[in-house]
Amino acid sequence: MSILKATLTPGNNVLNSYFPARTGNNEGDFDWDIAKAIVVRNLYRKQLSTKFTKGLPKDPENKESSAINAFRTICKADFKERLDEAGLWEYLEEMYFSGEALYSVTPEALLFKLAPLTGNSPQHRLADMFSSLMQGLYIESPIQQETNFLEQQVVESLRSEEVLSLFERGKKTLSKGINEKSFLPFLTKHFRSDLKFLASHPKYLIDQLQNLLKLYGYLYTAQLALNIKGLDCEPTAKPLYFIMENETASRERTDLVRNGHQTVARLLVNIFPYLSMSEGLQDVSKEDNEHRLPLWQLAQKLTDDDSNKLREYAEAFALNRNESLTFLFPYDKNNTDPRYWLNVLLELAVQQFDKGMKRSAAQIKFIKATEDELCSTFVKARGQVGKVLVMNQDYIALITNIAIGIKDKLRFHELLTEFNSRGIYFDKQSQQALIRFYERVGNVERMSDSGDAVYVRKIL
Repeated sequence: MSILKATLTPGNNVLNSYFPARTGNNEGDFDWDIAKAIVVRNLYRKQLSTKFTKGLPKDPENKESSAINAFRTICKADFKERLDEAGLWEYLEEMYFSGEALYSVTPEALLFKLAPLTGNSPQHRLADMFSSLMQGLYIESPIQQETNFLEQQVVESLRSEEVLSLFERGKKTLSKGINEKSFLPFLTKHFRSDLKFLASHPKYLIDQLQNLLKLYGYLYTAQLALNIKGLDCEPTAKPLYFIMENETASRERTDLVRNGHQTVARLLVNIFPYLSMSEGLQDVSKEDNEHRLPLWQLAQKLTDDDSNKLREYAEAFALNRNESLTFLFPYDKNNTDPRYWLNVLLELAVQQFDKGMKRSAAQIKFIKATEDELCSTFVKARGQVGKVLVMNQDYIALITNIAIGIKDKLRFHELLTEFNSRGIYFDKQSQQALIRFYERVGNVERMSDSGDAVYVRKIL
C-alpha cells in the first residue's frame, strides 16, 4: 500500500507537524510556561480534574488565578482538618500562595498554567514539539521529593482526587491527535534520558525545566535544518560549536562560523517548504492512531509504483506555483525513480518562496519567528566574527549534569563525547575555559599530577 495520499492536488502550504513556527505568528504563541506545563502533564500523566475545573469561570484571562484560588480554598480546608494549629494557615498562605511561590513547591503545580488553555490554542504548537520528542515518555512512580512539613501539606492537597486526575490520552499527546515518528531519533533519545534524569530530582526539574526546553528547542531547530535535506539515511548529530559567555570569538576559531549558527541560519529556508510538502504527501488516519512519518522515512518507503503519481503532482504543483508568463518544466519526465520526483517536489517547494515571489514574505515571517523564539537564547553577535553560539554558566551547569546523568562523574573527554552526541561541541580553547569553570565551582578531580585524568562531577 502506498504511503502517499490517494489524490495529490496543489493547495495552500500547510504545516501542522514537527515544528512550532508558522508563516503567521502572534505575540504569546511561544509560551514557555504552557510548554513546561504540558511536558509535566505528559510526564506525570496528571491533569486538573473535571470536577475541579467545572466551577472555574469561562473567561480564560482569569482562569489560572481562579484555579489557584479554588485550590487555596481546598488546601485551607485540608490543613484545618489535618492539624489543630489553625494559626499556621496564615504562614502557609503567605509562603505558598503569594506571587509565583506555589510553582516552586512541586512540578505538578505547573498544571494550573493549563487552566486557560483551549484545544485550538496556538500555544500548543511549542509544547507539541517537546511532546513529539518525548515519544510517550512518562514516569510510573514519581520520585518522592524532599519537602518540609508545610510543603508536604500543600503537595498532598494538590495530588488529591479533588484536584488532579489521570491524564487518560496516554501516548496520544499531540494537540492535533496525530502522533509523529521521531524526525531526529538521536535527539529524541537524549531528550527522553535528560528529562527522566531531571524528573529524578523534582526540585531541580522545577528550576531547570525551562532551560532544558530552551536548550532542546535550539538543538532541535538547528539539527533539523542541518539534517532535513538528507533523505538517504537516519539523521545524525551534526557539530554545533559553542563558546562560553566570557570568551572572545575570533576569526581564527573557524569552527564557530563553519559549524555554528551562521550555517544553520542559511539552511532555515528549507524547514517550512520541506515539512509542509512532506505533510501534504502523506495520508495519516487519526482514528487508526497512525503516525506521521519524518521526511527521510517517507523517502525510504516510496516504491516504483509511486513514480507516476509524484511526477504528475510535480508538474501540477509547478504549474500552480508558476508566476511567469511562460511555463517551463525542466525535469526529465522519463525518469522512473520516485526519489528523483520527491527531490523535484522539494526543490519546487523551496522555489515558491524565492525573493520576488508572492509567497516570499511568508517565508521571511517564518524564519524571523524561528530565530526570535527558538534561537535567540544562544545566538549572539560578536563583532566582525558575526553571530556565534554562546552558552552562559547556567546552561554549562545544566548540560554537565544531564551528560553525567545517573553516574557520579565522567572523565573530561567522556563528558565531551556526551556533549557531542547531542550536537554540542567546544573547540580546544573553549575546552580549557570549561575546565577553568569546573575548577572554580569545585567539581573537578585530578587523578594524576600530569592532569591527564580529569574527572568532572555533577553540579547539583
